Amino acid sequence: MSTTQSTLDILNRLEDFVCAETGMVVHAGPYRGMRLLRERSWATGDIPAKLIGSYEIEVQEVVARFLEGRYGAIVDIGCAEGFHAIGAGLLAPGTPVYGYDTNPEAVRILGLAADANGIGDRVFGRGLCDAAELARLAAEHRRLLVISDCEGFEKTLFTDPVAIQALATSDVIVECHDFIDATTTSSLIQALQTSHRIDIVYSGARDPNAVPFLRKLPDVWRWVTIQERRPCVMHWLVCTALSPHRGKVWP
Repeated sequence: MSTTQSTLDILNRLEDFVCAETGMVVHAGPYRGMRLLRERSWATGDIPAKLIGSYEIEVQEVVARFLEGRYGAIVDIGCAEGFHAIGAGLLAPGTPVYGYDTNPEAVRILGLAADANGIGDRVFGRGLCDAAELARLAAEHRRLLVISDCEGFEKTLFTDPVAIQALATSDVIVECHDFIDATTTSSLIQALQTSHRIDIVYSGARDPNAVPFLRKLPDVWRWVTIQERRPCVMHWLVCTALSPHRGKVWP
């Protein structure tokens, strides 16, 4: 058996273990109680980390904090299987959720995940989200919560004057892929700093020993189970609109 095949077998066994332990329900964190599907639109889908509740916990916590307020709609750009789209939708009862992904398989799974969580009537899966689409959504719903993980397209999208104007009163969380384009973060800050307060949140440490059922596993396997396959320490821009939040600060 090749080393690659052996590694894949271990990853599959760990995924089987976490799926069985959690019953396919997110174990902890702001999205606790959300039902996941085992279908995926890319690679492994990081299903174990999502079920444990540690996947992009930095984003989950910001989403939960923002959703203490009210929005006309939630927009997830680069939604994949809908982890943040569905999680945010469950935290904001009655709020419409728009999930965008250029992969049709992701859009299909998003719909299934929405149905599995009982919110299929207000989750809408779509393809490409460009500046014109953001402007349309902002005109229809006024104040948006936008979550973006669009693999480098964020520099094009959020520096477009049409998008900047449309999002002036909306809050935006953007994962920055500076390992693709080193000017991404600086370009976004330059574009949004007039209309938004901008905080940078970095991916932090994970503690597999804090998850009771992972304590059954050997050391290396515990760490492998919670890893998110990041190419480097990632960061997000948390962009809080100055207009509707005047006098308030994040966090």
